[in-house]
Amino acid sequence: MKLCGYTIAGTLVTILVGAIANGYTSFATSNVQPSKSVNPPTATHQAQLPHTNNSVSKLNLQAGMPYQKARERVLQQGWQPNLQGDAPNLQDSSVKELYDFGYTEVKDCSGTGVGACRFEFTNQAGELLWISATIADRTNTERVVWHWSIEKNANQQTSQSSRLEKPPFIGTRLFNFLGGSGTGQSIAIAPDGTTIVKLQGTFESSIQYQGKFSNPIILQDGSGLGLLFKDDKIYSLAANGQIAKGCKGDETVCESALIATTSAPIKPGFYVLGGTDQGLEVKGEQYRYYDEAGEQEWRPISELNYIQENLIFDGQNYWCIPPRSEAGVCTKNGWMPVR
Repeated sequence: MKLCGYTIAGTLVTILVGAIANGYTSFATSNVQPSKSVNPPTATHQAQLPHTNNSVSKLNLQAGMPYQKARERVLQQGWQPNLQGDAPNLQDSSVKELYDFGYTEVKDCSGTGVGACRFEFTNQAGELLWISATIADRTNTERVVWHWSIEKNANQQTSQSSRLEKPPFIGTRLFNFLGGSGTGQSIAIAPDGTTIVKLQGTFESSIQYQGKFSNPIILQDGSGLGLLFKDDKIYSLAANGQIAKGCKGDETVCESALIATTSAPIKPGFYVLGGTDQGLEVKGEQYRYYDEAGEQEWRPISELNYIQENLIFDGQNYWCIPPRSEAGVCTKNGWMPVR
């Protein structure tokens, strides 16, 4: 999610970075300070991420060093791959390749920006270390360290996360930290917690986050920017985990109401996956699945997420209304013809 400090456009980045630099209102409990490491050459518009003062210095990590070397240092100091919490997103080809390579600590990778992946470790003290690493060249498994941080007690964090995992709503909401045209965003949450955040630009939209709901949500571009849900509002988080200020000037907190929308209703009709006998029928405010075995019961349309015209997401699959019965498959970008 490109928030108050993320890239919406080249000029906007300059404005926002300056705004964020003016200060934040903290929701974090740990003592943090910005990294003094040098950014790797591939990381453009990089935001500084924090590392805590406790045992980070002992790790002797440096931005730009090979991830394999950093991993060896971490393991030598008693850290172990974090196999708890969120499971690796093995549906992502980059994640699966890294996991099969032996990096069982990998959690997820960004498909945008510098293509950063998140790796997690825990120690006997219950701390959680995460490392963000970008591709060094063109090989997915050859990565370099970008950012890292040690967070508070992993067990406590897991407990807190479990209390916050329940989404604040099901459906789609709009928000806008800047208040201008072309800077709005949307968040769609399915009943199973699958969440899609999009930047609704003036001429086109782009997906900024896709995965399970969490609070906060961290963007998948490796920047560390995020979204925090609190008191029926949404807040822009800076890379250091603090609430950003200055989105609308005058040191104002970057917050927005979550606005329900009906401006993009799901079109009635028959949606398909493509290549199977499975289908999904939308009729009025209801939908139901069907296949060669018959039709299932009707369900409320609020369970579906509108992506774009003729394209919806039910939390597991993308469904399309194909153009003129054209052979193909439904993807997150719409109908893809098969010739």
